Amino acid sequence: MQVQQQEIDAVEAKLDGQNGFKAALATVFWSVPLLVLWYWLYLFDDRFAPVMLALSGAMLGIVVRLYGRGYLLSFAIIAFLAHLLVVIAAFMFGLSLGEGQSVRAFILVGLYGIGAWSAAYLGRATIPFEQHRAFYLLTEQASHKSSQRLKNRWFLIVPVAVLGGCLSLSATLFGLTGFEMFRASQSHHENRMAEREAYETRAIDVSSPYLNTLSTEDALRHAFAFFSGHLPNKGGHRYTRYPKSDYKAKRVLSYLSEERGNVRSKFILGRLTYNENGLSLIQQAANEGDIYAKIHVATEFGCYGEPDKATQLLNMLAKTTDEKRALEEIYSILSVSF
Repeated sequence: MQVQQQEIDAVEAKLDGQNGFKAALATVFWSVPLLVLWYWLYLFDDRFAPVMLALSGAMLGIVVRLYGRGYLLSFAIIAFLAHLLVVIAAFMFGLSLGEGQSVRAFILVGLYGIGAWSAAYLGRATIPFEQHRAFYLLTEQASHKSSQRLKNRWFLIVPVAVLGGCLSLSATLFGLTGFEMFRASQSHHENRMAEREAYETRAIDVSSPYLNTLSTEDALRHAFAFFSGHLPNKGGHRYTRYPKSDYKAKRVLSYLSEERGNVRSKFILGRLTYNENGLSLIQQAANEGDIYAKIHVATEFGCYGEPDKATQLLNMLAKTTDEKRALEEIYSILSVSF
């Protein structure tokens, strides 16, 4: 086989320019942004997740080709192994499929196969056709001196690519895990804030103009909700959570007692403000005819040493009222005695 010296010199220069160690280090460092890119695409649109099985191989193949400029089989092996490590890291982090996405196994295997083939094919540079004879002469008949250099020996570059890739990808996974925890915390905080905002909007305005638009029954329901933290429906059978506020509960009751003359509201307000001027409000409500206020005034006698008078008053109230719940309250008190 006759080969021109010019072709031999050109191929010789290319073989001497190979740098397997540099290619191995490049895969170690470029695996990090590649995995981050995979993660970012997953967040942007998780349908890209399976496609990255193929694209990541092509990208790593290009990295090995650019940095290694190698024509030996070891460069294809470096790119293949680097792609394999990135795929394993992606699967460990759950980036292989989108949430709720269903892809047949043979499709995933096919995409990985395309990626692995792309990595190996692109990672190993090709010799122009006109230089094939010179390449064969320099590498196939005997090992070229460039393959014996330490930077191109497989026992150095393969461990560097594998161990370095494992370390860099582990650190990346650790960082992504921390970022995921931060995102989850932020999402939880935002959800809590949204829930709180929606929760707070349930509370009614307690200004007089707005309260004027409510019926007395509805206003009393909201006063109870402000006090207890639960809003009953109109039937009183179901309750929903409601923002608590003693001030607003008293404000609604004060409005009902002062501006609508509702004696029941006056009695309830008296109970809530018992240690202030509540007793006088209860007495006013009793004088104005509220049955529960009268029951309260009657029981006061029993609590302060006059049980006979309290019993007499309660019995009189039981004869003069036909309100079922009020009667139940009276009889429960009489059954316990003082």
